[in-house]
Amino acid sequence: MEKLGIMNFDEVILEAKEVISEEEDEREQRRLQRLVTKLESLKEIDQKVRKTKADVKKAMSVTCYKNIGYCCGLAKDCIMRDSCRQALGIDDETYVRVKEKVIWEMIGMLQEGNPK
Repeated sequence: MEKLGIMNFDEVILEAKEVISEEEDEREQRRLQRLVTKLESLKEIDQKVRKTKADVKKAMSVTCYKNIGYCCGLAKDCIMRDSCRQALGIDDETYVRVKEKVIWEMIGMLQEGNPK
């Protein structure tokens, strides 16, 4: 699969590490270090030719709700959603198409009175 070009993990990780070294607040340093750890994990997944189910779950676990299906639309900037998409090879068109399909499926189930 062709790389999406959303981000360069090495550059983002390096920049975050530089910010950590300049940050005086220990709490903020820990928060940024957790971000770096997540990005390093996503970088490993991004480099794999074949992603396993475990890789997909691990990649999605970095998002706010631990599932890319709950992420915001593309109009809003989000490094965690975009880094997850990058690692899994999900381009803009696919992301929008799948999210729209899921929403319509959910609406249909709610209208039928069957929220399962």
